[in-house]
Amino acid sequence: MRISKQTKKTTLAQQGRYLLICMLSMLLLFLAGSVLILNRTQRQVYEQLEEISKLYTDELDNRFFRISRNLFSTVMDSSNPDSAFWKYMDLMEKDQYEEYVITQLRRNYVSAAWDFGTDYNVFLYTQKDESLYQLSISSDGRYSIDPYLQEALKRRIRSLSQQTYAVKKKWTVIRQGNEVYMLKVAQSQGVGFGCYVNLKTILEPFSELSLGKSGYVSLVDQNGKSIGTLTEKGIVTDNSKINTDNYTFRQELSQAPFEIRIKISWTGVLNLMTGSVFALLGVAFLMVIAGSVLLFHLETKILKPVGMFTENLQKYDNGDLTYQMSEGNLVELEQIDDKFRNMIHQIRRLKITLYEQELEKQKIEMDYLKIQIRPHFYMNCLNFIYSMIDFGQYDHAKSMSRITSDYLAYIFRNTSEMVPVTAETNHCENYLKILLLRYPEKFTYYFEVHEEVKDAVIFPFLIQVFVENAAKHALTLETVPLISVTVYPEDRGEEKYVNIYISDTGNGFPEETLQRLKAGEDISEHGKHIGIENCLKRFRYYYGDTGEIHFDNSPLGGAIVDIHIPYKTGGEEHETIARG
Repeated sequence: MRISKQTKKTTLAQQGRYLLICMLSMLLLFLAGSVLILNRTQRQVYEQLEEISKLYTDELDNRFFRISRNLFSTVMDSSNPDSAFWKYMDLMEKDQYEEYVITQLRRNYVSAAWDFGTDYNVFLYTQKDESLYQLSISSDGRYSIDPYLQEALKRRIRSLSQQTYAVKKKWTVIRQGNEVYMLKVAQSQGVGFGCYVNLKTILEPFSELSLGKSGYVSLVDQNGKSIGTLTEKGIVTDNSKINTDNYTFRQELSQAPFEIRIKISWTGVLNLMTGSVFALLGVAFLMVIAGSVLLFHLETKILKPVGMFTENLQKYDNGDLTYQMSEGNLVELEQIDDKFRNMIHQIRRLKITLYEQELEKQKIEMDYLKIQIRPHFYMNCLNFIYSMIDFGQYDHAKSMSRITSDYLAYIFRNTSEMVPVTAETNHCENYLKILLLRYPEKFTYYFEVHEEVKDAVIFPFLIQVFVENAAKHALTLETVPLISVTVYPEDRGEEKYVNIYISDTGNGFPEETLQRLKAGEDISEHGKHIGIENCLKRFRYYYGDTGEIHFDNSPLGGAIVDIHIPYKTGGEEHETIARG
């Protein structure tokens, strides 16, 4: 005879007391763990901020190096008879060619705005007539320069011409009014070729760091004197207002005689985190107290009826569809009983519908995956990198390798998940950079994403498909077209939308293709336009009737793709698909 093992039975009240003791014990452990986590988090915050600042400092050093190399390699090449720069300088000796030379130099250095940024201003100075010409386009789209700043630059250039070569090689500081500028000039044979940048441009990226009320970021010279300091209130150029000797960590610039000192305020950065921890502790303590009070009511009014409901539900699960699940006094359980029966029938119908939709989704995703991996494009990139290395173009090979790596990483990482619109535009820029490395000066491009929609999300390759189509056609043209992508917010009643505008200055869509796109007809015939057609399928799948996409040709030439989609951010449920 089998004897069953007897177990000690406990009441719900006893279970409640046990639960309360466990919760108090966990609360004490949570307090001890919180102290350890707080200290560890503090170190991690400092390490992370230091790493972020180092990354930007390295980028700043690299930018200073590229600017210096460009300036000195251009000016010091005067003995080379094939130097285009010095040929222009010879022409400039003839007064009637001055305007022509400046126009040509500005055209040659229009790429400086992309290489160094629009805030890094390249200029030309001629000692003969003491003239200073702005060569790179400024952030306002012009070649203008403040007259007072122009005079200050001339004075500093004249003073630098009397210095040693070691001094000339370094970046120097200019103060003009309330503004501070960094200056680098290469001089030879009465010609100065230089670049200047506002100190705000150097320090403002550090404003993204959580410095706190007493925190700061300061640019300090070799003598320990502060040139400019970024605080919570903005940039301060008055050296007497802030003591920069008390700093958390510093980053030295190898390409300029300065260092960046950073102070992180404990109260400003970590107090919020500390407050959050104590808030969690308070919530946990209140939950323990509230839980003990609710145990009795939970047992008598809810747990017992729910237990009975569960038993009856098990009978229903065994096939007895006529059994009444609710036999207690809870109105909600009786309502659930009625709704449950209707839900079972709806679920059966819904399963069939979802199965059909899943098949359609899989078909679209398979078509999408087919166009993602292009072996011939990848092999061409590898061959091109090999050729660069073979010809000793190591810097270009390094740049090509990095861009190709980012490009492929984006492709393999993103399939059906939503991505930020900035990640998509960065991916498009990488693609265009690869093409420009292989086919220099075949086209130019312009990207702009408005601040309000930087956190908007879209499905992957929504923009890239049309940018790639424009770039491929650009390679066949004799002219140099411009490929432009802008992303701006758009208000439609009470809803916020995102407007993605893609255009180029090429030949535009063929008339037959354009009419079929406008009519919503399939354009993927004879193996052409597969990428665009698959993109349109995914567009209809993700946005349904809530999204719009328009195609047209500009009267001035070139294709236009105008996209309007609902504004969604990373915090929303991206997998919710609008089906119209």
